[in-house]
Amino acid sequence: MNTEYDFLVIGGGPGGTPVAMALARAGRSVLLVENGPGLGGTCLFEGCIPSKILRESARRLREIREAARFGLCLPSLDSRIDWYAIQQRKRHILKQRSEAAIARAGALPKLELVFGHAAFRDARRALVTPGEGEPAEIGFGRAVIATGSAPTRPPIPGVDHHRVIDSETLLDIDHIPERLIVIGGGPIGVELGQIFHTFGSQVTLLEAAPRILGPVDAELAGRLEARMRDDGIELFTGCRVERIDNTGGGVFVSYQDADGQAWHRFSEQVLLVTGRHPRVEGLGLEHTGVRHGPHGIEVDEHLQTSEPGLYALGDVVGAPAFAHWAGAQALSLARHLLGRPAAFPRPRYNSAVIFSEPELGIAGLTESQAREAGIDYAVARYDFAGDARAQIAGRADGLLKILYEQGSHRVIGVHALVEGADDLIGEAALAIHAGVTLEALASSIHPHPTLTESFAQAARAALAG
Repeated sequence: MNTEYDFLVIGGGPGGTPVAMALARAGRSVLLVENGPGLGGTCLFEGCIPSKILRESARRLREIREAARFGLCLPSLDSRIDWYAIQQRKRHILKQRSEAAIARAGALPKLELVFGHAAFRDARRALVTPGEGEPAEIGFGRAVIATGSAPTRPPIPGVDHHRVIDSETLLDIDHIPERLIVIGGGPIGVELGQIFHTFGSQVTLLEAAPRILGPVDAELAGRLEARMRDDGIELFTGCRVERIDNTGGGVFVSYQDADGQAWHRFSEQVLLVTGRHPRVEGLGLEHTGVRHGPHGIEVDEHLQTSEPGLYALGDVVGAPAFAHWAGAQALSLARHLLGRPAAFPRPRYNSAVIFSEPELGIAGLTESQAREAGIDYAVARYDFAGDARAQIAGRADGLLKILYEQGSHRVIGVHALVEGADDLIGEAALAIHAGVTLEALASSIHPHPTLTESFAQAARAALAG
């Protein structure tokens, strides 16, 4: 380890790694310090990737069970789940991706990677403690904090019981729970609740808000909520969890429903997914002028903190908390730090996918956000019940909504609930960012039969109306 660097980057996740590599490619000396098992952060080891690996196994299991609908007579529908093999496949993919990232970082001579902990001594010096070896004090010209976020545990009596776990623990669990209570109806709770329900768990989901997926388009969230109930998931909104009691063989979750009635439900395992908080503990921020609060580190429009020369990005600065958002911030910040023109990402152009069943794609503004912004908007709609590709796939129960400005017809938001929304929403994000109009969508020629035809069909219907 050297003693002086142009840049110190703390956190090797989807924000820290790309900014460190971009700076090193430009010839700047960079020390990247990661406190986890490899490069990739929460997304790779505890979130996006492992959950989607399990979801893929669940999706294929559903396809086997639905084979008769497609004229396929399988020898037996009593499909056996090899949980060990699923977990082994997951670990192999995570290891493969982390090793590839480490190899790419190692190929950059100006980038030094240390697995360990870094804490500021002041605004230009830090103590770096490797996992193996002696601590060393290093100096730097500027620093980037990209330490991500961690699960939050609300003050519910009994929440520290060993059967109350977070999403990271559930993803590594050594068996499929017979009963699973999910506390929290955000994206993680919905995704994992559906996945483990498909694997055979009896799932109950408890959400404190009036509906699941609060920031998402209300109509599509309502449709998904109805779908989950139809599939057999017990889903209760407007709940207040009061306590969790150990029974020896499991736990009882006591809560009040939206009508104030008291309930007690037994479960083998409880998944607690009620939010995340920024990882700032142990960074030594008290030795700097960096201001931070419950929602993260305060930054300006260039991601600089209240301490000049110290920057922060990703989950540690608050919402939107997505891996791709952190990656976009990283590339813009690297250009800015190198003195090059940089257009920093704006939340109204962000996109995301909730990998529910069916998937829910989000790009741009929701109707509530458009109203709050005072935008005169209208909505173009397309029902996938009449869509050829959706019918062929046996998934014709979705809806596409395109929000557009009344005067200019410029697209400002796209929301899709359909299996395949993950592949649709990239086009939607481009349309919003480029200021595409309904007329442009309507005149574009999409291949048939594909789900992408829905964009042109919705636009044509709105213009004809």
